[in-house]
Amino acid sequence: MAHRAAFVIAGAIALFLSACSAPQGEPASVSAVPSVQQEMPTAVVQSAGGKKAVVHAGVSTAPEESGQLVGNLAADGAGCIVVRASDGETTTLVFPEGTAFNGESLALPDGSSLSAGDNVALDGARVPADEKLSVCPNYFRLFSVVRATVSP
Repeated sequence: MAHRAAFVIAGAIALFLSACSAPQGEPASVSAVPSVQQEMPTAVVQSAGGKKAVVHAGVSTAPEESGQLVGNLAADGAGCIVVRASDGETTTLVFPEGTAFNGESLALPDGSSLSAGDNVALDGARVPADEKLSVCPNYFRLFSVVRATVSP
C-alpha cells in the first residue's frame, strides 16, 4: 500500500509539473476599430523641361497636420517642385488634383499660376512621408497644398 500511495503522489506531482510547463495561448486580441490602411494616392506630372509636380490622384486617408508654408518656389536636384523656407529647409509639395504644367509654370485648378522663383504663402497640411514618391529627394517631407498665394 505504501508503494501505491507513493505512485499516486508521484503521478500528481508529474501532472502538476506538466500543467505548469505547458505553453499558454494568448487570448485573441479583438479590436472594436477596424484597421484602415492610410494612403495618399498621388501622381507625378512633368513639364517639357523636366520639372516634376506631385499631384493628388484621389481621396487621401493619410493623417494631416494643418499649417502654412512661406518661402520661395523652386525645383530640387531631381526637378521636383519644392518650397524653400527662409531657414533653407526644403519641402516637396503635393498639389491639388487637376494641377498641370502650362509651359514651365504650374496651373492650379483654382486658376492660379505658380512659377519657379515666386515667393509664396501656401495653405495646406503636412502629410506623412511616402516612399512611392522617392523620385523626389524630399519624399519624407511633404506638404499638401490647398491654396497658394504669390507675394510680390
